[in-house]
Amino acid sequence: MPSPRQGRTIRRYSAYFRNWAQAFGNHDKLGDEGAPLRWLLGEQQVGLILTPEIRRILYPRLLGRHGEAPPRVQLGRKRLVIDELTIPFADDHRPAVDAVMELFSTDGELHLSQTYHLIYPGGTRILTLGRHAPMPLIYREIEPLGVDLLD
Repeated sequence: MPSPRQGRTIRRYSAYFRNWAQAFGNHDKLGDEGAPLRWLLGEQQVGLILTPEIRRILYPRLLGRHGEAPPRVQLGRKRLVIDELTIPFADDHRPAVDAVMELFSTDGELHLSQTYHLIYPGGTRILTLGRHAPMPLIYREIEPLGVDLLD
């Protein structure tokens, strides 16, 4: 198993009110409608559509535990590890994973929040990692998240 190396700190945000979110913006979509992981590639941001299953798995771990210590997160080109949970990335996820790794490789803060987009069915939420902080009118900052990068 590859060893982790020091990664980045990600600033995290939670909406003040349930179901509030800002729009993701212009993007290219990666992944078919039935795929378990569907990605959005935008300018200086990457999103993952939170299908009911993915939302149940990722949301509480990455954005839903207010006041608790953030989970231990490791990220590599082949997988995401959150505490005891491992999510493997298939080869067809490569453009999205490359975009995430590009965000990690450049200077500047990274921000994680939940967004939406009007072109997807009502209630669809997107886990969004990007260069720009979300609007403070909608979101409050919660404990930052440390991410170690895997070789």
